Amino acid sequence: MANINATQAARDPTTCTIQKTFEFPMKTIFLIKQINLQQRIVNEGITVQFTFIDGRDGDTGKLIMQTVARNESIIAEKLLNLMNIVDNTGPLPDPICHYLAKHTEMTDLINKKLREQRVDAGIIHTKNSISVIATNRNDHSRVISILSEAFDTCSTKLTGQTLCFPQNIDDFVSGIKNSISGSDNVVLEADLDHQAKTCILTTTGPKILVGKVIQAIKMKEKDYQLTCVSITDACVLKTEYLRLHAAEAITTLEKKYNCQIQIQDMLESDAYSQQLTKSITIKCCQLYKSEIIRQLHDIIDGIVIEKESLISLYSRIVRFCSSSKSKDKLKHMQEESGCMVILTDSQGNRYESKSDSSTIGLKGMPATANKTLNLANNFGLGMRPPAINIADRLQSSKHRDRKIVNNVTIKLVKGSIEKEGVKCDAVVNSIGCQSYHCGAIAGALYTVGGISYLQECKAALDSLGVDDIGCTDGHRFGCKKIYHIAFLSSDRTVAWLSKSIASCLLIANQQFMKSIAIPVIGTGHAGLNADDVSKAMIKVASETIGHSASGFFSRNLCEIQFIIYPTDHHVYKAFQKALTPKLRTPFQSGRLQQLIDKLTKSADSDTSDVNNNCHLIFAANCNKTKVRVYHGSNIDSSTAKAIIDVTALCFEHATTDDYVDIGQYDDPGHTSQTLQSPQSSTSSRRIYHVCPYGCMAGLTTILACMHACGEKSVAIPLLNIEINAVNICNIMDIIESFMVSHHSNGSGIQTFDFIIGYQDRSIEIATWIQDRILNRKIAFKSAPTHGRTSFRWTLQHKISVENYGLNVYYVARNKTAIDNIKSNMLTDTNTWTSHKMADESYFNTIDSSNWYKLALKMWSEYGTVLVRRNQSTTTVYIYGYESDITKTISAIHTLSKMNLEHKAHQDVQQLVAEVAQWYVMIDSSKINFDTSLNYELEKNYKISCKSTTKSFHIDSNTKIVDYYGMNITHIDENVVCPIGKSSLEESTVPANWEYINKGDIKDGYYRVVNVNNLQEIDEIARTPGLEGLHIKKIQRIQNWNLYRRYQIMKADVTTAVKKYKPKAKVEQRLFHGTNSSKITAICKSGFDRDYSGTSAGTMHGTGTYFALKASYSQRFGDALFLARVLTGIYAQSSGQGRPNLSIIPGSQSERVHSVVDDINNPSMHIVSNDNSAYPEYILHV
Repeated sequence: MANINATQAARDPTTCTIQKTFEFPMKTIFLIKQINLQQRIVNEGITVQFTFIDGRDGDTGKLIMQTVARNESIIAEKLLNLMNIVDNTGPLPDPICHYLAKHTEMTDLINKKLREQRVDAGIIHTKNSISVIATNRNDHSRVISILSEAFDTCSTKLTGQTLCFPQNIDDFVSGIKNSISGSDNVVLEADLDHQAKTCILTTTGPKILVGKVIQAIKMKEKDYQLTCVSITDACVLKTEYLRLHAAEAITTLEKKYNCQIQIQDMLESDAYSQQLTKSITIKCCQLYKSEIIRQLHDIIDGIVIEKESLISLYSRIVRFCSSSKSKDKLKHMQEESGCMVILTDSQGNRYESKSDSSTIGLKGMPATANKTLNLANNFGLGMRPPAINIADRLQSSKHRDRKIVNNVTIKLVKGSIEKEGVKCDAVVNSIGCQSYHCGAIAGALYTVGGISYLQECKAALDSLGVDDIGCTDGHRFGCKKIYHIAFLSSDRTVAWLSKSIASCLLIANQQFMKSIAIPVIGTGHAGLNADDVSKAMIKVASETIGHSASGFFSRNLCEIQFIIYPTDHHVYKAFQKALTPKLRTPFQSGRLQQLIDKLTKSADSDTSDVNNNCHLIFAANCNKTKVRVYHGSNIDSSTAKAIIDVTALCFEHATTDDYVDIGQYDDPGHTSQTLQSPQSSTSSRRIYHVCPYGCMAGLTTILACMHACGEKSVAIPLLNIEINAVNICNIMDIIESFMVSHHSNGSGIQTFDFIIGYQDRSIEIATWIQDRILNRKIAFKSAPTHGRTSFRWTLQHKISVENYGLNVYYVARNKTAIDNIKSNMLTDTNTWTSHKMADESYFNTIDSSNWYKLALKMWSEYGTVLVRRNQSTTTVYIYGYESDITKTISAIHTLSKMNLEHKAHQDVQQLVAEVAQWYVMIDSSKINFDTSLNYELEKNYKISCKSTTKSFHIDSNTKIVDYYGMNITHIDENVVCPIGKSSLEESTVPANWEYINKGDIKDGYYRVVNVNNLQEIDEIARTPGLEGLHIKKIQRIQNWNLYRRYQIMKADVTTAVKKYKPKAKVEQRLFHGTNSSKITAICKSGFDRDYSGTSAGTMHGTGTYFALKASYSQRFGDALFLARVLTGIYAQSSGQGRPNLSIIPGSQSERVHSVVDDINNPSMHIVSNDNSAYPEYILHV
């Protein structure tokens, strides 16, 4: 539409100005602008002005034309010619179009050049591309040609199985562009196929640049070759941290660079150490190798490691880290803080804690206590002890140079070890530590074996300790093995020699040796008595064979030869004497009494401390001073005359609720305040009581006090908590300072015995002391050595296990994380606390003189303190860590149970002695065996009656009893004495029992007989307590074994009643109700207190319950017994669930015979001894 000025039109319609609007596509409008159509028209002398307005849709626009009317047609024609423009990209590749679409500055430049050259064409941008538009095909083709010559697109293909490309395509493209100069002006596109290991790279841009870029890409192909590189200097602690706590960072690197990072695994044999390194292998393309390594090094170098050394197994931190209860908590702490905590031993091996059960029962309780269990039921039916065939004894009497024990020949051979001895499978050699050819025996073997034998000894025996057994090959001598013992470096005693020979015999048996040759050692230059050596050697051989026969291990050894040099006639005679036992000859009076005691008294009658003696772990001497370390908790095993009792908790620490760990309390002044003056004990030792708080720091004060009292030796029970190597060094410093101060005049304490309950703890402390003495790495952590006297310590008993305690490693990204987890672990560890253990009757059995033994036992084994504030109370306070208190309580319960079982065992032994008493004939006198040996003799006698075995080892293998010849041999004394069994008076069979002959009654079986005798029925009916019951049938129980034991018990009760309470009734007929299913068991075995409470509960303690009235007993079952019960002297019951242990008034230790529910008006009696009641009748009502 055109708008015409009307005024002008009236004057001259052809000269008036008009305005007309045209609507064109945007491409046409672009082309009008590109060819500058307005200027071209003006140049022709035509006045015109174009105004452009973009359309709303973006596809069309408006052109507003202003001109004079006469020019309208001319201009309109020119505009209409542009309606048929050429619009396409022709053969131009799409990548070039896309490239130009992105690079507008280039299209602008081209369009400018086209305008300058009056080319009626232009390049217009479309969505993600361009279009070439022109007024005619010629100009259009010209532009296409220009673009084709100026720009290019080219592809290159990188392929090969050894190539590696990044996972992210954008990262890959940008990486290539950044590495090629001039690539900013081109477009680079990549098509990655990771599976086919192929990449197609397309480059688009100015032709001159495209060629250069393509060439550069081909040159870069080697950068994407797959390569493998390793980091070899990464500490194993850091590599494990990467594996466990930095896996996310490793994964990020792998994804970013499409690489594989492999961390070398730890082997089982590997140790955690900052010196041990593991490799990190990286598989990646060559281009990114340096960057990946750099980033890995940044991660590794940023990891922080802290190490705490020489930490005790029993420290709070180690307890927490190794506890199964803390396992999940510690794992959560490590995950939350990003910190790894590792416990290792001194060799760097990861420390694994022992099961909790390993510390109770094995250390605190002797294993042999089990022999006290159920002895009454197993009498005559127990496990068979080591047996010796009687034929062996008869054969040995014919030969004075040999003895056959359990089919093993012990033989004396005259000759030399290198000629006669090597005919056996194995030979024992006597050497010195690192001295393999000195001495007569070692020299003889060296002469035959030569240099090669000596070199083998040096290689195999270099680290041989005094108490070790070395082994080398015997092929040079014609035998299989040579066992080496370091006799020349030992204390050269018969005891040491016996222990070493026993070890050799055990090893030979385990290594399937059939024979072994043992030269006579020690009777030459060592000066040992031939009689002592011969007795010891024959004894150790016999005892070792005895153990083999008992089934502890399979027996392979068949012959033991003792090689005696031909000219040593006195030695040969001594061995003959020891080998052949002789019948006893008269003794002097003193010697006779010793023999009687050894033959008739049990060697292990005291079971309370069996296997609980202390064992020497370490010993060292310096001048006259001895330092020794023992494993065990029996303080009496030490020979020291003074004991430091560190369990005497002071009032302040026994009554406070604000507990401080003993290991953290270091006030030496507290020791001066709490150290109590010595008191004598039953063991003739002086006990120094001191509060454990500060006693480590106050050790100097304690030793000074003991020195003032004239002590020469001291036993120190070390606590098991928070003592480390530094503490041990401090103790040794104190001892050495004490030596300097007090030994100048030859006086002062000369023996220091350390007693430790745990074996591994004793080894740990012994190692630290040894290391301190040898001035190795931990010796200087406690105090400087400047000015310190040089002490020449000699190791008498070396410990070969070098366990310096534990190491704790903390590994994290930063120090803050380590500090946080340390703080959290200390917060969650156990703290020192107390527990009240009330109403434990076991405490009443321990008198004041023995109380310290129990207290020190618990201290040295569990690190707990027992406090009994009143000697007569059954309440004890236990102080320590909560877990240790729990173990202590369990140990005390076990001791209490053992105490009761031991007393029960003694009761059984006494009962057997009353039925069958064995004796030994010495100088025409009958000497009875004690109850323990008598029980063992009777038990084995019953076994011998039912088997062909007639000879047994008894009394811990110290004696041999022969039931065929009726004699006993004491192995140590090497004498044989006759034995016999006393005939005890027969109990009378009750007159109302029915039998054909008396032998039928005493055959061991029981009978239940219907009672038909009216007089007997009438007697039963008149029994008090049967009122109101209708009895249908009565059955009599005839059990001779039960009745005889009941009569024996009745005699004891009668004696006690006559002595302490003559008017008391010894026996009453009472009633017992139970379930009918138990009738047979009661008729066969009697009443059993182990079933106490199964029918009626245990309201009045453990035992068998009997009522005065039958109606009351009927409440507890459908079966009713009428029993004879030894009620004797009775007392009030002790209460529900408790044993009745009341003592008869006026006696020292005899217990009451029964207890009652009401002391003034009893309705029931409870007996604790199964032999105190006899089931006489079954009443059917």
